[in-house]
Parts: sequence; structure tokens; C-alpha cells
Amino acid sequence: MHNAHDLATIEQYLAENRLTLLYVQAPNCGVCTVFRKQVAEVVAELPEIAGIETNIVTVPMIAGRFHVLTAPAVLFFADGKEIWRSARYINMRELKEVLEKYIKEYTA
Repeated sequence: MHNAHDLATIEQYLAENRLTLLYVQAPNCGVCTVFRKQVAEVVAELPEIAGIETNIVTVPMIAGRFHVLTAPAVLFFADGKEIWRSARYINMRELKEVLEKYIKEYTA
């Protein structure tokens, strides 16, 4: 997954990719570390999904722009529009099902 250190990079990534997954983590967050690895594995299995990650402390404006109030958070976008989100506990099976559904719709 691509690492973003500013909001402009995230916005550009969303504009350039039809299907984008944004992973938001916080520093010193053990849960974030565990889920980051799992989310990265799912994104690696699905090359149609553009993955980008950021840290809520490094990019604090992400909280206001995307209404992210807790970490970890996963936001999935199709053509720049938020389609799905999950925070704190991320159901990996549900995430993969949503991603696969949109891959079928957008690549058919």
C-alpha cells in the first residue's frame, strides 16, 4: 500500500484510481498494526484496488475531511465516492466481499 504524508496526496490518489482503499492508523496502536497487516494482505490479493495508508497524527486534517474519529479505520471509495467504512474492529471477510463486489461491477 502507498503511504501518504499529506491530505493532497490522498486526494490525488482518490482522483487517479477508480477503486481505492484508505487505511488510517494511529501511532502506538497495537490494533492498528495488526489490522494494517491484514488489510495490506487483502489489497495485495486484489490488484484492482489501489491501497493507500496514512497516520492520523501525521495527517490530522484527515479527521475533518473524512470524519475519521477513531483508528484503525478503513474507507473504501469507488470513483472518489465513499462506499464502505469500518473502524476499530474491521471484519476482514466483509471487507473482502465488498471489494470483490465492486471489482466485478467496475471491471465488467
